[in-house]
Order: sequence, then structure tokens, then C-alpha cells
Amino acid sequence: MPGLDLLRSMAVLLVMSGHWGDLCGRYTVGSGAAILKLPLFHFGWTGVDLFFVLSGFLIGGQLWRELSRTGTVDLPRFLLRRGMRIWPYYFAFLAFMLAFMIDVGWRSSLQTHGWRQFLPDLFFLSNYMQGGVSGGWSLSTEEQFYVAVPLALLLVRRWPLRWQWVVPTLALCLLPVLRYLAVRHFGRSPGPDNPFVIYSPFHTHADGLAVGLLVAWAAVAVPKLMTPLTTARNLLFAVPIVAVALVLRSCSQDVFSFSALALIYGAMAVFALRDTSIFSRFAGWRPFYVISRLSYAMYLNHFLLVEGPAQGFIAAHRGGYTTFLVGYVGMIALSMAIATVTFLLIESPFLQWRERLFASDRSGSALPRESGPVPLRT
Repeated sequence: MPGLDLLRSMAVLLVMSGHWGDLCGRYTVGSGAAILKLPLFHFGWTGVDLFFVLSGFLIGGQLWRELSRTGTVDLPRFLLRRGMRIWPYYFAFLAFMLAFMIDVGWRSSLQTHGWRQFLPDLFFLSNYMQGGVSGGWSLSTEEQFYVAVPLALLLVRRWPLRWQWVVPTLALCLLPVLRYLAVRHFGRSPGPDNPFVIYSPFHTHADGLAVGLLVAWAAVAVPKLMTPLTTARNLLFAVPIVAVALVLRSCSQDVFSFSALALIYGAMAVFALRDTSIFSRFAGWRPFYVISRLSYAMYLNHFLLVEGPAQGFIAAHRGGYTTFLVGYVGMIALSMAIATVTFLLIESPFLQWRERLFASDRSGSALPRESGPVPLRT
């Protein structure tokens, strides 16, 4: 689905742009600093929420199709399928970091904890405790999501499909309550120095996954809702959702920011799924498909680039727009090049093996194929 390839490309470029902006903000970049005010860089961190929406849609679609077809969910089989997509590259990347004892996380803990700082990453718990892999918190959230959602659907498998929208809706209602309780417990809005209060935990930052699940339920249970529409009719749905999101955020930024982002990106996803305008032809541009397929590896490897060669370049060539843009384009190009190599050497062989192993799972569904997980931001 070209629209989803475009959104996935947008998500990874948002995250990379946000981290590039954070890096340049540490140095005197002259007139180039003005670029950091652009939404692409200032709001780059929101790319993780877009990734979550896309992941929720992908996973929800697979699970609800299986539940509708068989009346149950084969959890071990599902986890193995996802594992063969996620684990090979992730554990290869983790082994690389362990081999060279690299730490580019929120704060260095190598001298104090050594290799033990990577234990949260190894067991996908880095969204609740500091690990050594930057961005690993979102991968931990994904892995926990892969377990929680099948279990939730198994609990309601005897319900009629038309009532199972309650699962993601209940999550959407519960998440702001948990954030409110967290803020109230701390007596103030927790700052960026303590991301484990609200930003990274699964139970306070999974709104995008819940919205993606809700869209997936609609695609399976009420397929007419995904009928292609003209741009004007499509916007009649998207614009009110965005308006509701903005109103929620204005009520409380701490409590509803992630809810608002999830609704906005969810509306964008639905628009892309139902669009018949020139947007679809633009979204079908081949580079978006390529970036979409490489987005998982780009997400992980760009942290090393930002804290390594990119930082050295900025430190050595302080300047204005030219330094900023050359470094920015160079970082993206190098990340794509590395991701291409690792995709061919690590990801692709396991994907081909999985295709052979699960060949009987193929169906004619209109839901998209699996791509990478959906990570982001430190």
C-alpha cells in the first residue's frame, strides 16, 4: 500500500531529523540554527507515534484476520513470525554494540555497569529501565505489544467481532488516566531527564498502537469503511478527528499529548488507505518503498551515526545552512547505505526463510505485508 510506505518513510525521517536537530542544537551552527525551528526537526520526536499507529494497524489486521478465520490466535506461531522479522537484526546490532561496548543512550553507564547495562535491551525491558541501545525503549514497547494484544484478543475471542472494538477503545481511555496518575504522583510534569515516568513505559505511551488496532478492527470488521473515497469526502472524516485531537491536547499537554498524536496520525493513516487523489500516485514513488523497507535498520543505525561521524562533522565544521544541510543529507545517505547492506546480509535471508516456513499463511487480504517494527527517539 503506497500510502503506508510513504507514512513509514515519513516516520523514520522524522525521527532522524529530530535527532539531527538535537545534535546541531549542542553546537554553534550559525544561521543554520534557524532551520531547527522547522516542524520537521522540532517535532521529529513524534515519528515514534506514527510508527506505533502503523504497527498497531499491521499487527491488529493479522490477528483479527486469524481470529475471524480460525476462532483463535496461535500465539507461539505469531511470536515466531514476528521474531523472525525483528530478532535477527536486533540481536546482531546488540552483539555489535556489546563487542565494542558502545553506549549512546541518555547517559553513559559503561564505567559503572559494563556489559550489564545491556541486560534491559536483551530482555526487551529498556522502556522501564535504562539500557545501552538508544531507541531500544520503543522496540521493548513493540515486543510487549506483541504479547499483550494476542492475549487480549484471546480473552474476547467468543465475543462477536462487531464488539471487539472495545479492546483498543478501552486502552485509549485507560492510557490518559495512567498518565494523569503518574503526573499527580510526581506532583509536576516529569521532565526529559526522567523518561521512565511517562515517555517510554508501555502503560503510558501506547496510544498510537491502540489507534492502529482500532483502524485494523475497522478494516476487518467493517471493510466498507475502507472504501476508496474522493479527497473531499476523505477529509470529512480526517479533519474532525484532528480537531478533536487538538482540543484534547489543549486540555492537558501532559495527559493528552500522546492521545492527540495518535489520533492525528491515525487520521492520516485512514486518509492514506482510502485516498484516490494525486497523493496516491506521489506515495507510489519507488524511493518511499525502499526507505520503508530499510526503516527498521535506519532507525537503529542512525543513533550510532549521530553520536559518531555526524557529531564529528558538526564539531569540525561549525557554520550555517551549508554545514547543516550537507551533514543532514550525508547522515541519511550513509544510514540508508548501511541499512541496505545489513538488510541483504541479515534481514532478507530470515525473511525468505520465514516465507518458506509460513507459506500456508498467505491470503488475499488487502492489509499490508509485514515490514519493520516501529521504533523511535531516545
